Amino acid sequence: MLKSRVLLPSDGSDTSLKAAAYASRLMKTNPDLKLSVLVVVPESSGFMEIDRAMEEKGKEIMDRTLQGFIKEGLEVERYIEKGDPATVIINYAERGGYDHIIMGSRGASELRGAAIGSVSHKVIHLANCRVTLVK
Repeated sequence: MLKSRVLLPSDGSDTSLKAAAYASRLMKTNPDLKLSVLVVVPESSGFMEIDRAMEEKGKEIMDRTLQGFIKEGLEVERYIEKGDPATVIINYAERGGYDHIIMGSRGASELRGAAIGSVSHKVIHLANCRVTLVK
């Protein structure tokens, strides 16, 4: 089987949860696959209450994303980072030596992109590795 390091960005949207389910199926068929879940929350707003709420939201998204992996008994790494989602995803994949990104085609902010979301659009054009978008 192909050894692979896969990054799964999640924003808690339906498509990102479908991407998590897809990644879970891949992990079951390939035990050498190493997967990391990445949740990106906004940079500091300067207001402690808002920052705390964003961090809590990030933890909720992570917990929701991990449910399927936990149910299947699959081990994944988990990271919560701050910043612009597309930039963080691309930089994280490059620094971490990931060879594959699996993500939802449209995120929680569906007003911006018609066919695919703006974050996934940037990632597929700027990432230096394979990108799989899940609808």
